[in-house]
Amino acid sequence: MPGTDAGRRLSALVAGGLTLAVPLAAQTYPPRRPDPPFAFSAEAGRALRVLWDASVAAHAERVACLGAEVRNDSVFVHRIMLLDPEGADSMSISSEESVERCGPPEWSGTVHSHVAEYSEGRPSTAFSAQDRGVMRRWYERWHADGVFCVVYSKREAHCEADGVVGGMRSRPRMVR
Repeated sequence: MPGTDAGRRLSALVAGGLTLAVPLAAQTYPPRRPDPPFAFSAEAGRALRVLWDASVAAHAERVACLGAEVRNDSVFVHRIMLLDPEGADSMSISSEESVERCGPPEWSGTVHSHVAEYSEGRPSTAFSAQDRGVMRRWYERWHADGVFCVVYSKREAHCEADGVVGGMRSRPRMVR
């Protein structure tokens, strides 16, 4: 993946039912714990493809709620709910709706698409400053660990899970 920070990049294929997310080795000192791997259910993979296809067709970003759980040292994304783009900002994302609708206990965070070309004729493969602002507002609203993804092609996404470090949650809880 050109132009990525190996210490922070997590690339995931979002094809239904495939487990993918391979953290790249960190080159920092002191050594950083690896990011947790992500897996997507077949249902979640199909929903992410629908999100991507709708975004490409509209030439605008789209957003969805993301349902996930931590299983040992992995994050399992089990469902996605697309949000209606009505009432959205200029990027066709209603961040207020996503912050309010995509919270616990039903949802774990959000996923959105990047379709605008950024560099080398491809969309951005990482969260933008605006994306980080929405994530911060989500944390301020819900005071919970969160899972966030950005889909930047039909089969690739960048995902991050806050509170999951090397398989250990910042606030431990039982997950079935």
